[in-house]
Amino acid sequence: MRRTSLLGFGILGLALVIGGCRSSSGGGGDDDDTNPDAPPKQTIQDVQNDAMPVGTPVALDGVIVTAIDNFGVKQGDFWIEEPGGGPFSGVHVFGADPSAVTALKLGDIISLTGAVKDEFALDSDTSGRTVTELESAKGGMMTITKTGNGTVPAPMVVDALMIGQLATQADRDAQWEMWEGVLITVNNVAALNSPACVGTACNDMTLQNFDITGQAVAESSIAAFPANITTGACISSITGVVDYFFDYLILPITTADVVTGGTACVLENTPAACSDGMDNDGNGFSDCADNACVVGAPACRTVTTIPAIQAATPTLGAELDDVFVTAIAHNKRSFWLSTSATASANNGVFVFNSGTLDMSIVAGTKVTVIGKVSEFNDDTLGGSLTEVAPLSIVAAADAPATLVPVTNMTAAQLLAPATAPTFESVLVTLTNVNVTAIGSATNGFVATAVQNGTTFGVGTDILQLAATDEGCYDTITGFWTNLEAAGSAATTKPNAFGFIASKLGTKGAVTCN
Repeated sequence: MRRTSLLGFGILGLALVIGGCRSSSGGGGDDDDTNPDAPPKQTIQDVQNDAMPVGTPVALDGVIVTAIDNFGVKQGDFWIEEPGGGPFSGVHVFGADPSAVTALKLGDIISLTGAVKDEFALDSDTSGRTVTELESAKGGMMTITKTGNGTVPAPMVVDALMIGQLATQADRDAQWEMWEGVLITVNNVAALNSPACVGTACNDMTLQNFDITGQAVAESSIAAFPANITTGACISSITGVVDYFFDYLILPITTADVVTGGTACVLENTPAACSDGMDNDGNGFSDCADNACVVGAPACRTVTTIPAIQAATPTLGAELDDVFVTAIAHNKRSFWLSTSATASANNGVFVFNSGTLDMSIVAGTKVTVIGKVSEFNDDTLGGSLTEVAPLSIVAAADAPATLVPVTNMTAAQLLAPATAPTFESVLVTLTNVNVTAIGSATNGFVATAVQNGTTFGVGTDILQLAATDEGCYDTITGFWTNLEAAGSAATTKPNAFGFIASKLGTKGAVTCN
């Protein structure tokens, strides 16, 4: 897991001692037994026991390295387990020096001193769940001594479907908690969505995840996923250590630890399974509340239109047939739709897509989209944006159409309270627009523009504007929309209708007011 320590002990150190082993089969490192001031050595089961308070000094002996994070942008964590395995037998070691961790190998038998117990969760995680970890003691240094070469304990086989079908979240938490830090295997689990980068900013493209059976998440913290994982795919098995960060995570040790091509997954994507009142696939949702049913069972969605979902949020899933992609966000995931290639009032909508969009889909592509509709607002000040969260995107074979934006509207007209909502997410071309200022993190990267004395915001969801883009343009094409702050660092949020530019015309060709 990649995060900052809850304890705030400052710089963490780790000393790795190689050599001096009494045997090649482990069991060494007991010199502290003669030191009356040394804390008694414990087991990992002791650490995982809630009876041990946070901050308790921890000394472990004869434990085995089961996973090492040498992958991706952030590295240096590793996991250890008692040789006998079993429930509560593993733990995450956080904050080790990456250069020292590279000297470790899977199966190394080590002793560990100078550590303390921590229970970590971000303040924004209000579930009450935490992850048990070992960190360096305040002002000290965690010392890890290799005492032998061993064998990684065999992964424990865990029934993810059984866990997912338990009646309460507390029951599911109790099951996953016992395997936290332990190397496990789950068999025949469905990929409930395609792998997507973690976080809205996607700062580390190697860090991806996807939901699986059992209300758990597979994450590529330690190794990359294989390339052939798609929504609904049956994964024959996943082997990895269990961690927690808002969700219970399974972290495969190698790419080969995700075995695709399974055939025995229990799916909930047929009309029969979507009407039996059961959570067949153990993902926490049954029948039409399950996204797979929205796609797989026509009774769980409504074939509708963009004007209809702009007027009222459907209670079921929504199917939009033969609509046109009008632009794609700079993250190559989200996009905008129009009923026709020729834009008009009430006929545009934004699609917030968390997965990677098929590269064959471009502006002008005709698509059919199945998904769920919501009114999104990033704070409590009002001004929601109609969004579709897609569950299925199917492109037609037709060649991309030529898009025709609305051209007879001004910013002043579009800002009128009666007019603005009818042009939400509609492709519009404005003339004689002066971009006067570039946005920053504090205002959600919303730039400022003026047309004939009317000032309005310009979002950068598509074009990433720079200072060199300031100036007067003969035309700017994009989307009239309810601007939402593009980043959690925003302290001044727009909460007003404005523009998202998709194409800048010629700068300096006209005079702007």
